[in-house]
Amino acid sequence: MMATFPETETTASRVLYVNSKDATAIFNNNRADFDFNLEEPIVIPEHHAILMSVYSAEIPYSFYNFRDNVNTILDYQETPFTVPATYDINGFLDLTAGGYNRLILPQGNYNAVELANHLTTNIPNLECAYDPIRLKFSFQCSLAGARITLALRNGPLTGTATSPGNDMNEELGFDFNNITGDPFVERDGAGLNAYWHGSSNGNPGVAGTGIDATRLGPFLLPPVFFLFSDDVIDMTNSIRSLFIRTNLSTSSILDSHIGGGFSNILCRVPINTEAGGIITIEPSNGHIHQLLLKVKAITNISLRLTNQKNTTIDLNGLDFDISLKLDFIETKYLPEPPGLRQLIDDDNIVADAQRKEEEKLKEKQKKPRRKKTK
Repeated sequence: MMATFPETETTASRVLYVNSKDATAIFNNNRADFDFNLEEPIVIPEHHAILMSVYSAEIPYSFYNFRDNVNTILDYQETPFTVPATYDINGFLDLTAGGYNRLILPQGNYNAVELANHLTTNIPNLECAYDPIRLKFSFQCSLAGARITLALRNGPLTGTATSPGNDMNEELGFDFNNITGDPFVERDGAGLNAYWHGSSNGNPGVAGTGIDATRLGPFLLPPVFFLFSDDVIDMTNSIRSLFIRTNLSTSSILDSHIGGGFSNILCRVPINTEAGGIITIEPSNGHIHQLLLKVKAITNISLRLTNQKNTTIDLNGLDFDISLKLDFIETKYLPEPPGLRQLIDDDNIVADAQRKEEEKLKEKQKKPRRKKTK
């Protein structure tokens, strides 16, 4: 049975099915960002508008939580025990110094254990483990007489708090806003088998050796000698939520990411499956939120799948389907509500009329009554 809106006295509706494979134009060779032109435009009659909602959607979970140019870089440097990493004149880790290296994580979907194993295997003399109780990574240096510094704050690609770079500091649990410097782990080379950890920074304006911001130790027994990440790790930092955006939505949804202003979000898509599966929105729950469209004709629709930061998702060559439910409603003329000035003026007019009536009544009561003559 067709949905009914008693206040609008109409039951007309349509469903538009769109597959990204049928796109009229695809942008940046990414099937998650496309335009589709309708051969038969949807024309909205006079005194009508459209309530649009997502009726259903099927999106392949083919995107990665670690992607090139987003969060696959980790710069590091190995120096002798007690010797801070080397920083350039701008206070960033010196790319030309001895012991410097860069880990480039291959794109893919990694869980915490897989990432920890990759770091341990590919960064010499660093041991990284995942603690499922604390939900944090732990680090230690496995080579006596050495220090390993991870450039998670002062690396050349770490960016700033408002404009993150290509590193993986939040995924590793070192949020840029809380971290005091580049975390390091080191091990005594004098046979004490003691461990230290802390953080170091460069000295802007002065090139050369860095400065330790903190240094704790010696630690002789586990687990205290481990350096734990400041925060709980966030393996979904780059893609926590999916959003479908469209050119038809401009005044129905507010978004905190742009300061609470109106956005082009059509709906939020819950990630309800594992990587490799199909993310779905079912008809039973897909059209709860309805957007009011005041356009008079729909000839083209733009659709873009993004993360919570409005970055387009890469489905790695796969397509997705979406169906949109369009409910036609009758728009009734409503007079413009009076403004505050008009309300005050109206109140003053009523008050003046009442005052004049009261004055007339008082004057009438003051006049002496005439005696009747015989």
